[in-house]
Amino acid sequence: MRISLIIITKDEQPRLRLCLASLARQIVRWQQDAELIIVDDGSAPAVGAAEMPTDLPLPRIVRHERSRGRSAARNAGAALARGQRLLFLDGDTLLSPETAALHSELGADELGRGEQRHLRGTRFFRDPSTGEPWPGKESLVRGLGDLSARLVTVRMIAEMPFDRWVERSEVAIYPGAAPRRLYDLELSALRARSAPLAQWMAAAGHNFSVPRAAFVAAGGFNEDLSLNEHRELALRLCRHGARLVVVEGAISIHITHREGWRDPLAGEDSWQQVFARNHPRETQIMLQFWRSLAGDRTLASVERVMTLEAADALLRQPLQQQAPPRPAE
Repeated sequence: MRISLIIITKDEQPRLRLCLASLARQIVRWQQDAELIIVDDGSAPAVGAAEMPTDLPLPRIVRHERSRGRSAARNAGAALARGQRLLFLDGDTLLSPETAALHSELGADELGRGEQRHLRGTRFFRDPSTGEPWPGKESLVRGLGDLSARLVTVRMIAEMPFDRWVERSEVAIYPGAAPRRLYDLELSALRARSAPLAQWMAAAGHNFSVPRAAFVAAGGFNEDLSLNEHRELALRLCRHGARLVVVEGAISIHITHREGWRDPLAGEDSWQQVFARNHPRETQIMLQFWRSLAGDRTLASVERVMTLEAADALLRQPLQQQAPPRPAE
């Protein structure tokens, strides 16, 4: 089997139905070249038959009664996988029909990052197919008026060419100037192959594929991390000769939700300390890059790192030549 698609999901059944409807349009031979594994990481109620489209072979479903986090969920799905390549997905995305096939064509030393976009108009909906609002967003949704241009339904996914979804969406996983800027910097560096020592910083949390043999040899995702765990895995794999490439045409469109942008500098789980435990220098430079893009005024102009190429240059310097960034006041 060439590729295993692994979806992790929690409490997003309305979006998961839409994601699975898009998977039904993949140009692969299910159960021959490709398989689907869903990891339900503690959803209430559990993911079940109601989410499964009739034109998609039944996936294998792993159920965690209590949430174990993204890394553990992905590892659980990978443990069941039979494909030569693992494609990690989130349950709130629409995929271009070629996505799985394009990832499956990558080489044994390649990590695949697909192209990513988002649908801005869905973030206030608990159910994007009906316009049902999140609790507390009822008056806001009523004020939107006619919702027809914002809805995403299973029938629309089945009948509308994917190019129309691309036209309706925008570049980057989340709305806003900051996510788009980071996205553009990451993909331009990968396409130019101009930052080989910093390429792992451009790994994606979904629409991200890894050769299964390399994944197993590396021990999978670090389960102590639930933020930036994909970058940490890519760092370890790149140290052993892997390279991160853009999978052109493998497009995922994030059906945005109420959480908004996940700031890479934020997180309650002290991910920075966990990341730095094994990668202190890389963690420092990655944070310096993100703080620079965020306009952190505690950084002097000479300390700012505005591109992945600049981060790559720092990683090439002997350690004693690097001046540590000034502590926040």
